[in-house]
Formats: sequence, structure tokens, C-alpha cells
Amino acid sequence: MRIIHKIFVSLKSAIILIGILTVLSVLGTLVPQNLDAVEYIRRYPRIGHMILSLGFDDMYRSAPFRTCLWLLSISTVTCIITRWKSTYRKLSARLERASAREISAYESGRPVSGPMKQDWSREFAAIRTDEDGVQICLNTSGKISLLGGMAIHIGLLMVLAGGLVGVYLGVETVIRGSKGDTVPVAPLAAVRAARDADRIAREARNIKEFSPEDPRLNQMREQIEALHSVYKDGLASPAFKIAFDELWIENYQASDGRVIGVKSWNSRVRFIDGGHESEPVQVMVNQPVSYGDYTFYQSSWNKFYRKVKMKVEFIGDASASTQLAINKDDFPQTLELNIKEPFKPEWSPFEFVMADFMPDFRIINDRFVSVSHELNNPAAMIVAYDSAGVVAGRAWAFPPDRMSMAGHVTNMPFLFTFISSDAEYESGMQMAHDPGKPMVWLGCLLFTLGMIMSFYVPYRESWLLVYPNGNTRLVITGNRPSKVFADDLQQLDQQLINPDKEPPAA
Repeated sequence: MRIIHKIFVSLKSAIILIGILTVLSVLGTLVPQNLDAVEYIRRYPRIGHMILSLGFDDMYRSAPFRTCLWLLSISTVTCIITRWKSTYRKLSARLERASAREISAYESGRPVSGPMKQDWSREFAAIRTDEDGVQICLNTSGKISLLGGMAIHIGLLMVLAGGLVGVYLGVETVIRGSKGDTVPVAPLAAVRAARDADRIAREARNIKEFSPEDPRLNQMREQIEALHSVYKDGLASPAFKIAFDELWIENYQASDGRVIGVKSWNSRVRFIDGGHESEPVQVMVNQPVSYGDYTFYQSSWNKFYRKVKMKVEFIGDASASTQLAINKDDFPQTLELNIKEPFKPEWSPFEFVMADFMPDFRIINDRFVSVSHELNNPAAMIVAYDSAGVVAGRAWAFPPDRMSMAGHVTNMPFLFTFISSDAEYESGMQMAHDPGKPMVWLGCLLFTLGMIMSFYVPYRESWLLVYPNGNTRLVITGNRPSKVFADDLQQLDQQLINPDKEPPAA
């Protein structure tokens, strides 16, 4: 038990834990947080699975980060308890607990330089005589400095506790919208359900990687579906909505007018809560806006493609043409589809939906992903529905130079060829609820006050020992180096001696 106590009160242990937290925080800054799993596979083909397995896609709620927070919190509590014992002794019973032997051992001491005046005892606030007849006299100043160390540790503990509260009770997600969009914001309970679903899904991925037949996976799947249902209900009955009125970028410019970098992403939004609508507010990088239970941070700026133009050719035989009541002479046709919006052209018996669009299509680890937002290898996935709403077929649209791929991934009598798509811009705002934030700020304030008390308020103990044989020992000590008190020691010596008597000859 003593070994464990020694480890937790050790400054080395605290430095190691703080160092690990620093490294994890740097990684959390370098690795984008809370993206879709497929996005990590796309951006980091080699280490994407490792990022997901370790939970580094949500670094500040990952097991390594939480473990360090708990260990550092336990270490801080242990230090507070240990430090309080010595602080309490100095504050409440310093004179009673001090011994002549302890005081005479201090380096910053010397005998009184001459005979003391008769009322010398008035210079000290407390005097007692020990069992050997030694008079022990004490003056203290700056006692508040003793509480500085306690305030520092308690402030640090409050910061850590606030962080843990945020980890377990807070939520973070990203909402995206382009100009003109109105995005629903689910109530806090629904967002927490989505967070729990993501956590269980991450655990399920890790289990499946090592044990694909694990019986727990079915139970986890049911839990995830139930939580997703709660989140969908929350979106159907949102707490409020956000209207994206305007999006723009501010750039740094060189002296010749050239753009040399992005200065800030900006979104002007309105919050719509039932019949109430807020005034437009601007969300900028490092200038968040709070509304309801959430705080919104401008976190990303993405290019996306809402509308895709493609050429459609009929590739079915005569029987298919007759069965579908299609005139082959009407082709080719030009078709424009918006992402996830159904559309039924006059020339087709089917309703088409562009289920997904990938501007830079790749197949990585048997998954279809886009490795960038540029139109390097565009691909659109089209789903056809019949009049009863049943899926009638699927197809992919590729550019003309890659149309050889389309024949392998279609089961419709149509051939879709990508023509063009205009880029639009999308604002990504981090939406966070952190109930531990007030505790963190209060801890920071207490930590700062503790630093001020410790470093700007000196604690001083002025001791005088008067032995039965008439010898004396004058000592000043405290939380500063002994040389700092040299002038104070000289001044106290002058206050104690009798100016009318000559000091004894050496």
C-alpha cells in the first residue's frame, strides 16, 4: 500500500501522465475527430483501421485518454490529502508541534547580536516553554500562501473532474449545411443515444475483427438499432433548426493580391425554435456561438456535389424495350439527379435516386470510398424503383474513359455516363454539449489564484529560542530561499536588542 501511495504522490508519476495526455492531445489535434469510419479508411488507408480500433477517431473519449485522466485525478486527490495534513499542522498548531531541536537545525539562524530589551516578548504573537525550559517564540505572516498549493491541486482536480464529466455526460457531433439549407438539431437525449450507438459500434468492430462469430455481436446490433431509432425520432421532433443563410471564406493575401492561405471559414446562421427565430449570427473559427443546450464551433469547410448531369443510353434488347414500353429511338437522354432526391423522367418507367456520389472513386479494403473532393474519378450510384416502390435495379455512372467498369456493376437496361457536376460548399460545425465546462473554468480560476498565492505571497516564520542558560537563537524561515530573509533577520535582531546596552565583547 505504501508503494502505491508513493507512486501516486510522486511528481515523476504526474509528469509522465501529463506527458502522455499531451501526446494524446496532439494526436487528437492532428487526426480529425468524429468523422465517419469510411472517411478514416479513405484518408489513412494504412492506419485507418488502427485509428478506429484504438478509438482515436474520438480521442478525448478513448480508453487511453480516459485512463490517464482517472490516474491523474487519483494522483491529485492523494496529493491533496497528503499535503493537507502538513498544511493543517502549520495553520493550526505550528508552535505546539515545533521543537527547539527542529528550529535550531534551520540554516538561516544566528544568536541575537546583543542583550535583549525587557519587553522583547511583545515582538512575538505566540510563546511557549517546552519541557527543557526553552522558550519558543513564533511570529508568522503570509499564511494564505500555505493555501496556495492546496488551491493549485484542488483547481487541477476540478479541471480533471470537469474533463471526466464532459467525457461521460457530454456529447460532440458535427452538423453540415450549405447555403439555403435548414438542418434539424435533435434534442440532447437523442444525440446522447447516437453517441452511445457509435461507442457500441466501435466495440463491435473490435470484437468482430478478432471473433466474427461472437454471440455478443447480435445483441450489440439490436442495441445500435434501438439507439439509432431514438436518434431518428429526435430528428423528426428536433429541439430547434439551424438555417444556413450565407457561407464565405476569408483569405490571407500577399502584397500583390495573391491568395496565400485561408484565414477563416464563416457561416451566418439563424436558429429556428418553433415559432421563434433568432437574429442572424456569425459563427467563425475560434468564435463559437451557443444556443439551447449546445455550443457551435466552425470546424470544417467541405466541397460537395449536390447535382450530377449524366447521359443515359438504352442497352436492353427488343424484348426488354417492349416489356418496359421504351422507345429506343428516344435515346440517348440527358438526366440530372440531385443526391438522394427521387426523380422520374417521362421516358422511363422507373423512378431514379442517386444514392451516393464519389468525386474520386476508389475501392479500398473491399469498400467504395472517395479519396478526395476533386473530380478525379467521379462515380454516381443510381437506384431504380418501380411503381410499387420496390428496387428494380442498380447502376453506376462513370466518365466515358472508364465506362468499362459500368457493365460489371449494373443490372438495369440503361447505361449511365457521367457528364459533369458543379461543386458546392458545405459548412461543418461542431455541435457540443459539455456539462463539465463550468467546473473546468472554476478549476482554472482556482489554479490561477493558487499560483498567485504561492508565488507572490511569501510565507514566513520568525522564531526565537531562549535557553535557560541565557543563550538565544534567532531564525527566519519560510517558502523562500534563506538568503531572501537575510534583511528580515537583521531587522528582527535590531528590534529585539536593548539599544542602551553594549553587546558582549567577542
